[in-house]
Amino acid sequence: MKDYEIFEHTADLGVRVYGRDLQTLFKNAAVALFSLVVDSCPPQEKEITVKLEVKTLEDLLLNWLNELISVFFTYKFLPSGYNIHISKEEPYILRATLKGAGYDPYSQKVNTEIKAATYHGLKIEEVPEGFKAEIIFDV
Repeated sequence: MKDYEIFEHTADLGVRVYGRDLQTLFKNAAVALFSLVVDSCPPQEKEITVKLEVKTLEDLLLNWLNELISVFFTYKFLPSGYNIHISKEEPYILRATLKGAGYDPYSQKVNTEIKAATYHGLKIEEVPEGFKAEIIFDV
């Protein structure tokens, strides 16, 4: 099973993400996001922790991706490693440790500036191989 694939969407970008479990799905969504933003992943020299709590898995995925975008632009931190734990029932709680490095906008190019993950077309499905999600990013 592939980790993700990018598809065209009117004026935006879409990704189809796959994972054998929810943690892998959320990790692959993060990897897909940053593959659009930059060319390479930094060494893992810093850590940031993230905790989110919501009522639906779709909300959790959307909040996760938007939190990553916020961490990238606010703290100039580019994650490249993800240790994710997700509770299996409502309320859904995500706890993650992000490993990565500082991002210098003057020496590293942003390929695609992603403003946010959106609710448009957002869905998570259980499939025979695990999970599949579709996400549209506002660029």
